Amino acid sequence: MENEVVSYLRCANPECKNPVPSKARKYCTDKCLKRAMTLRNMDAYKNVYKDLDGWAGGPRGLTKVESSIKHDETYIIGDGRFAVDDYHVDPDIFAIAEANHEKYVRDRNEHEARVVLAGLEAFTKEYNKHHEVSYASQQNKKRQAKLTKDQKKAIEIKQKQYFQDNREKINRRARERYAKNPSKYKEYSKKYYETKKEIIAQARKIRSERS
Repeated sequence: MENEVVSYLRCANPECKNPVPSKARKYCTDKCLKRAMTLRNMDAYKNVYKDLDGWAGGPRGLTKVESSIKHDETYIIGDGRFAVDDYHVDPDIFAIAEANHEKYVRDRNEHEARVVLAGLEAFTKEYNKHHEVSYASQQNKKRQAKLTKDQKKAIEIKQKQYFQDNREKINRRARERYAKNPSKYKEYSKKYYETKKEIIAQARKIRSERS
């Protein structure tokens, strides 16, 4: 069979004898490709866990134990590192233990998430206290810097569409914020005018020249 002469290209999978669909293909199907990779990995890594095999005293040999182990006995296997007990576990008790374990995992994940969020909140508060630019604004600048032109254009279109659809709601909320603290927003306007004073003056000069 190994010296058989064929008129077509066979699949490279040693377990498959089907022809390949074209000369550009090495395997007849993706299934054969995955199987060949599996066989190759098995051959490359077959000795990685050899110390765990039963003949080497590892735990893989625990399934082949003496059938005469009683409830009050313990079977020692290998070089004394492993022991097998034949104690029965009630299914209800096992189900309770499994449910408790799942609850513990969920509670632990929730606790870790709360700790992380609390730490981020404390860090943001301290950062904003000692910096002129807030942490949220700084992170937003970093995200904006990573955006491509197409992404920026898409965001701009989405923002314009949202403003057109919710113009009344946005203006109402802005008026409500201004009514709560007018002096705050007047101070903002004053600072903005001072920072943009030269640009505004140039714009007015250009506008007057055109008129």
